[in-house]
Amino acid sequence: MNSAHLSSKFSNLRFSIKHFFRNNQIKLYILLAVALFGIFTGIFTAVKLGVTTTTVQGYGLTIFANGKIFSFDIFFSRMLSHIIMIAVLSVASLNVFALPLGHIFIIYRTYLIGFNCTLLITSYSLVGVVTSIVVIIPIQLAVLCVSFVFYCLLMDRAIEKKRFGVCHGPKYLKLFLIFLLILTILNLIETLLLILLSANVILVI
Repeated sequence: MNSAHLSSKFSNLRFSIKHFFRNNQIKLYILLAVALFGIFTGIFTAVKLGVTTTTVQGYGLTIFANGKIFSFDIFFSRMLSHIIMIAVLSVASLNVFALPLGHIFIIYRTYLIGFNCTLLITSYSLVGVVTSIVVIIPIQLAVLCVSFVFYCLLMDRAIEKKRFGVCHGPKYLKLFLIFLLILTILNLIETLLLILLSANVILVI
C-alpha cells in the first residue's frame, strides 16, 4: 500500500513537472536568453576593464578575496541578496505590465555572475578557475534555475489574474517561503564548499 502510494505521488510529481515545462517553454527560453545576455555582458565588461589583483581593490571585493574573513558572514550577506532577488521578482509579478522589471533584474544578477567569475579567474589564475568551476558557477546556475521556476510561477499567476480577475494558483507567501528555503540550502552548500575548497578566495554574487 505504501509502495503504491509513493509510486502515485512520484507519478503526480513527474506529471506536474512535465506540465510546468510544457506550459512555460516560451517564458523559460526568454529567461534563458536574458540570462545569457547578462552573463556575456559581465564577462565582456570584466575582460575589457582588464581586472587584476592590483585593480581589484577598486571594486570593493578585496575583503572577499582573503583567508581572514569569516565565511558565514558571507552566507548572511548572500542570503540577503537572495531575499532581495525573490522579493523584486514577486513585486514585478504583481502586474503583467511590470513583468519586464523582473527580466531586467535577472540581467543584473547574471551580469554579476559573469563579471565576478571573470574577475576571479583573471585575478587568481588557477585558484580562481577551480573556485569558479567547482563552486561558484554550479551553485549560481542552480540559483538561476530556481529563480526561473519561481518567476514563471509568478508570471502564470499574474497572467491568470489579468485574464480572469482571480488566481487559483499557489499563494505568494507559500511560494516565497518554499523558494527561500531552497535558496537557503543552496547558499549553505556554496558557503561550505568555499570553506572546504577555497580558503583564500571567497566571492559574493
